[in-house]
Amino acid sequence: MIFLGLGWNSRATLAQAQACIEPTLSQQLGKELVALAVPAFRHTENLPLQMAKWLDARIIWVELAAMRQVSAQCQTVSARSMQHTGVASVSEACALVAAGPQGKLIVPRCSMNGVTCAVAEGDI
Repeated sequence: MIFLGLGWNSRATLAQAQACIEPTLSQQLGKELVALAVPAFRHTENLPLQMAKWLDARIIWVELAAMRQVSAQCQTVSARSMQHTGVASVSEACALVAAGPQGKLIVPRCSMNGVTCAVAEGDI
């Protein structure tokens, strides 16, 4: 089972998020997408709801404290993310938290047009 972590800037559109995510998910044929994992501090924004509907997936809202706990497991370190959140990569951290304690990052952060995504695999 896989978990898709998502990060984005405030100007990101659904089309931009889809363009970032489609190639990432196409690499995961045969694996079940369990949920879209997004930062809870962005809960007032519409993009996660649009993405969840497009993916036909539920949303896991990941708290910043949980992201910080797995930040050392992230493969990517974004200076901007570290400055704003104290997390190496929001999308990787969201995916890792959602995948659970035994979760592993299988696709590191991909970035395109203000959107980032990452995939973690877990047994939850």
